[in-house]
Amino acid sequence: MAKKTTSFLLLDLFLTALSTLTTAAVSPAVFVFGDSLVDVGNNNFLPSDAPKANFPPWGIDYPGRTPTGRYTNGFNYADYTAKAVGLALSPPPFLSLSNGNQMLRGVNFASGGAGILDTTGGDVIAMATQIEDFEQVAANLTGRLGKNPGNSTQKEEAVVLILDKFKHQIERLYDLGARKFAVLGLAALGCVPLARVPISSYGCNEDLNDLCLRFKTATEALLNDLSMSLKGFQYSFGDLYEMLAQILSDPQEYGFTEIKDACCGGGRLNAEFACLQNSRVCSNRSQYAFWDQGHPTQALHERMAHLAFYGPPLFAKPVNIHQLVKS
Repeated sequence: MAKKTTSFLLLDLFLTALSTLTTAAVSPAVFVFGDSLVDVGNNNFLPSDAPKANFPPWGIDYPGRTPTGRYTNGFNYADYTAKAVGLALSPPPFLSLSNGNQMLRGVNFASGGAGILDTTGGDVIAMATQIEDFEQVAANLTGRLGKNPGNSTQKEEAVVLILDKFKHQIERLYDLGARKFAVLGLAALGCVPLARVPISSYGCNEDLNDLCLRFKTATEALLNDLSMSLKGFQYSFGDLYEMLAQILSDPQEYGFTEIKDACCGGGRLNAEFACLQNSRVCSNRSQYAFWDQGHPTQALHERMAHLAFYGPPLFAKPVNIHQLVKS
């Protein structure tokens, strides 16, 4: 029998991780951790005061125009990455599982509003809890498959605090068998519609972008250190900051005509108010970069996933996710 390998793909520095468990002669299983960038419905099962996206017009471009709990108009980053890995369907929400057989092709643990810090997001599923949930799933699968913002000082303190927590979470996943990590770095959050609203010219919030850039640089350094200190550790860093910068600088090249306004919402830039059932929704959604105040459209999710999975070193380094999974 060919040697079994285990790979974990961590996406979105703050909050997101995607993992793949690959066995001989079968398709990969995909395990997703994180926040609203990759949540496919876990928050639907949380108390009523938890953030949710299970009502129209969310999901307007999902098959059947179904609001599934994804924080976009259709499919999200996790869906497209799972498809690129070779899965026909995106893994189901952890809280929806009713039997162990549903785990064999993967599980989605992500929760909209979650974060690396336990205090992030309130009554949602924190990253630490997601990893604990995965520990249960990993034990189950082992039994089935066999074991295998402010001034610079404040910004630096924030980077150190969150990166230290992130480091321990990566090490915990490593201890559970992860060896291949694909980390999606923090995007230029100062360019999302909500961040643009207070700027007189509706330009990007450069102070917030500076903080994101610091996170990007620190994350790359952390991954490089881990690759030298942890035996068998391999990684692909998806430079979402650079991806978004390139898309916003030449949107038509990537198929977008609107990069400032949100597709669903209200007020200035359609981003002063949240996307609700009675919100104004754009008709040409595939040409919008942002679905609501801060979440990408299905179209932007797809392009980011493609660039991280197949892109050149400008967007994914030292290798892209495709190269990482195949190595």
